[in-house]
Amino acid sequence: MSESLHNAGDMDAAMNIRCEDIEGLSILYSCDELDAATRTALERHAAQCSACATVFARECNLHQAIASFDQPANSLDRAGLLLAECRSQLAEAIDDHEARRNQPGWRPIFSPAAWWSVLRDTLVYHPAMSMAALVVVSFLAGVAGQRMRVAPVQVAARPVMTVSAAPKITDEQLHRAESASVAWVTPFGSRTPTVQVELMSQTPTSIEGAPEDADVERALTFVLENAQQFDPGARMDSLNVLRTRAADPGVRRSLCDAARADTNPGVRMKALESLQEFGQDPLVRQTILDALENDTNSGVRVSAINLLVTSLQTGSEPGSADSQTVSVLRDRLRNDPNNYVRLQSAAALRDLGAGDRP
Repeated sequence: MSESLHNAGDMDAAMNIRCEDIEGLSILYSCDELDAATRTALERHAAQCSACATVFARECNLHQAIASFDQPANSLDRAGLLLAECRSQLAEAIDDHEARRNQPGWRPIFSPAAWWSVLRDTLVYHPAMSMAALVVVSFLAGVAGQRMRVAPVQVAARPVMTVSAAPKITDEQLHRAESASVAWVTPFGSRTPTVQVELMSQTPTSIEGAPEDADVERALTFVLENAQQFDPGARMDSLNVLRTRAADPGVRRSLCDAARADTNPGVRMKALESLQEFGQDPLVRQTILDALENDTNSGVRVSAINLLVTSLQTGSEPGSADSQTVSVLRDRLRNDPNNYVRLQSAAALRDLGAGDRP
C-alpha cells in the first residue's frame, strides 16, 4: 500500500499539472486524447483546486453537449464522395492530355528543353562524367580569364553596352512555359539572396532578382495563378517567396485567390498560412470564411479556423464579430465532420458571446 502511494506521488510530481495548463488539458481530456497517467493527474488536480475544477467541468460539459448534436455530416456517403473526386481528377487528366495533344504549332523533337533534360539526367546518374565536365569547364574558364587580362587597354577602349540585370519578360514567354522552377540563390561575392525563376519551354527563360523586382513578382504570380500549367511544387515554391510580399495588396489578392481556388489542398493551406498577419483585411477575412465553410479538405478547414480564431482575438473589438462570421461558426459547429473544427467553432462562439443563441 505504501509503495502504491509513493508511486502515485511520483506520478503527480512528474506530471507537474499547473493551473494555467488546465484549460488546454481539459479539452484534450474531453476528446480522450490524454494517456492514462496524465488523465489521472489531471483528475487529482481538479479534485484539489476548485477554480480548475470549474474549468474542467465546463470543458467536459461542452464536449458532451457537442457530441449529443445530431451531426448531418456523419451521414455523408464518404465512398460516393471519394468516387466522385476520383472521377473528377480522371476527367481533368484526360482534358489536360487532349489540350496538350491539340496545341497548335510544330514542336521539334530536339528542343532545348529536351537537350537540357537529357544532360541533367546524365550528369546526375554519372558522377565520373560530371567531374570530367567540371574540370573541362574550369580549364576553359581559366584560359578565358587569362586572355581577358592580356589586353586590358583594348577591352577598356571598346564601347560599353548597358545590359539590364533583370531581363524583361513578355506575356508570350509566360504562356509558352511548360514548367517552372523557383529557388533562392546567393550570387557570388554577395550575402544577399535573390530569387531565380526558370521558365522551361522551347526557348527557356531565366529571371533573377529581389522578391520585390517587378519581373520576378510578375513571374511568380503567374506561376501561382496557373495551376493547370505548372505543378504543385512550383506553385508552393512561388508561395514561399510571395508570402514575404503579402503586405502588397496585389500580392495579397493573388494569395487569397490561391487559398480559394487552387486544385491542390497543400497549396491552399500554404496560401492561408501566408495571410495570417492580415486577418483584419476584409478580403482576407472573407477568404478565411469561404475556406472554412466550403473547402472539402479538413486540413485546410483546420488552418482556416485557427486563422479566424487568431484574428478574432487580435481584432480591434474583441468579443464581437459580424453576423456572417457567427453564422459560419454555428454551421461548422453543427455540420463539420472534423472534431477539432467543431470544438474550435464552439470556443470561438463562446468568446463572442453567441454560443447560446439559436
